[in-house]
Order: sequence, then structure tokens, then C-alpha cells
Amino acid sequence: MRSTILVAVGLTALALAPSAAAKGPHAIVEPGPGGIAPGERWVAQLTLVEFGDRELARSRPLVVLRNGRDRMVVRPARMSADRYRVRAVFPSAGRWSYTVVDGNRRFEFPAAVIGPGERDTMTYVAFPKGSPAERQGAGGPYMDDAPPAGGESLPPEVVLPAPRGGEGDGGGLAWWIPAAGLALAGAGTLTVVRRRR
Repeated sequence: MRSTILVAVGLTALALAPSAAAKGPHAIVEPGPGGIAPGERWVAQLTLVEFGDRELARSRPLVVLRNGRDRMVVRPARMSADRYRVRAVFPSAGRWSYTVVDGNRRFEFPAAVIGPGERDTMTYVAFPKGSPAERQGAGGPYMDDAPPAGGESLPPEVVLPAPRGGEGDGGGLAWWIPAAGLALAGAGTLTVVRRRR
């Protein structure tokens, strides 16, 4: 009985491992500060995602803004458990990097150009510096499912079944993958049953 439970737990862990590895704490800033003139107020929303309740309760993030020797530190105002309002005024034009620091985590965002130019309304996401997600290149512009500009929606996506009869990938779904899984599960069950006797 105990072996059966261990096999079931092991198979469940293997099935869930890829999805668990893709998650982790991250910070979202909306919108980025690009295109703001010096002396103009930048107002943005900072959201901390996938932090535990205890972490959020203790959270006191800072936003560090840098341009060469110029450096500002801003403490965002808490709006809810995981959302903050960031307000800053950039004293000079140029490329300003901005980093969110929360405890021992640092979330680095792309540098923004302050001065004349098109306003950056892009939302950005960043993962903690040194985390597996950050090392794999995760982060950058945050894409949501909003409809395209102009209010036009895209036509519905049509999904057709794969052609049968040798075209493309050899005739459709690789039947041996589920068959191999069933064979392994059967072998594990037989092993458990034999050990009981």
C-alpha cells in the first residue's frame, strides 16, 4: 500500500514539475516611464506577483532610479496587498534605469529614455536578479490578451486536425507516447503487487 502511494506521488510530481518551474515571484510595472519630460510626474503601478501572503504583509518595496551619477530612491504607496502606486519626477533628461528592491530581491527593468519622444505605455515584467527565470531570459514587455489598437478584434482562430496518412509528422499523434506511459504504470503496479505477496 505504501509503495503504491509513493509511485502515485512520484508520477504526480513528474507531471507537475514543468509547470511549477515556470512560476516564481515577479514584479510588473505599468506603464514604463519613457517619453516623460524632465520635471513631469511619472505615475505607475507596481504589482508583486506570486509572493506568499506573509511576504506581501512584510513587503516594503523601493524603486531605485539611476542616470549616471544621479540617483533617486522612491517608496511606492501601498494600494492593496500586492499593488503599489509609484510617483517620481525625473530631474534631467537621459537614460534612466530603474530597479525594484524588495527585501533581498532585485527586479531590474529596461532603461527608460526621459525627454522628448513618444510616451512609453508598455507594461514590463521582471524576475528577481539571479533567479532561474531571470537567468533564462524571462522578463521584458508584458503581453496581455487585450484587443489590438483601434478597437478591432482579430477573427476567431480555426484549428484543424492534423492530416492523416503519412503527411507532415508521420500521420498525427505519436501513439507510442501514451502506450509507453501505460506500460510503465503497469510494470510499477506489478512490482508493488509481487512485493506484497
